Amino acid sequence: MAAPRSMKLAGAAVLVTGASTGIGAATARALGAAGARVGLVARRAALLDEVAAQTTAAGAPDVATWSADLRDLALAERVAREAWDRFDGLDGLVNNAGAPKRRHITRLSADEVEDIMTLNFFSPVRMTLAVLPLMRERGRGVIVNVASLAGRVPPPREAAYAASKFALNGFSEVMAVDLFDEPVQVRAIQPGPIETPIWGDVPGNEAPAYDGEFYPPEDCAVAILDALTGEGFERYIPPELREIAALKGQDVDGFIAGSAAFAKDPDSVRPTA
Repeated sequence: MAAPRSMKLAGAAVLVTGASTGIGAATARALGAAGARVGLVARRAALLDEVAAQTTAAGAPDVATWSADLRDLALAERVAREAWDRFDGLDGLVNNAGAPKRRHITRLSADEVEDIMTLNFFSPVRMTLAVLPLMRERGRGVIVNVASLAGRVPPPREAAYAASKFALNGFSEVMAVDLFDEPVQVRAIQPGPIETPIWGDVPGNEAPAYDGEFYPPEDCAVAILDALTGEGFERYIPPELREIAALKGQDVDGFIAGSAAFAKDPDSVRPTA
């Protein structure tokens, strides 16, 4: 078994994508409070500046921002390399940027699938592969990929989104295997229903099937910081979602039937007290 490796956040340099709202913003503030140097990436410059100010106020000794649409894959790769140079190396990369795509398969277009795969999968892949050789040469680094419970248990009307997160999980798992005896570590985060803007009225998206309890993005930030500093490949938020993911693996046919029933009538499969 590989020897335990850990990272101290105070003074470490961590790049966080999708940092203007939700999980990314909460993670940036938490990293700042831990004394890390933080790089922030997102499309909306004004929101990014607000989070940068909050991160500095929380205690970050150094904060830098990149306003970028990571659907531009060449730009995504360039930002990763610029961040490496800006901080004279990165100790951590948190690939969190992403978007929802809720559309029934009969109304889903190939262009929509390609668009969501570009942002949710190809973008973190390009950023990861840009810094991985540098981390290996330096002899340390942690890559945290924020996937989704949807990348383990596909929800109704989210074929494109689930595909992007299944792909990110598969990529992360094989990376962890290939780098098992090396100093670069790989982690996966599986958020469930987290209170972020992706659950709202997002253009080009249909209403979500889920309408239950939501959890604060700060819960994900805690898990991400634990992933950066601790052991173990995967973290679910909330942790009990791991049991739901396991159910699908035990009985795929039963899961498909149950998920179809849920899509027709969510109350039909709610747990009872």
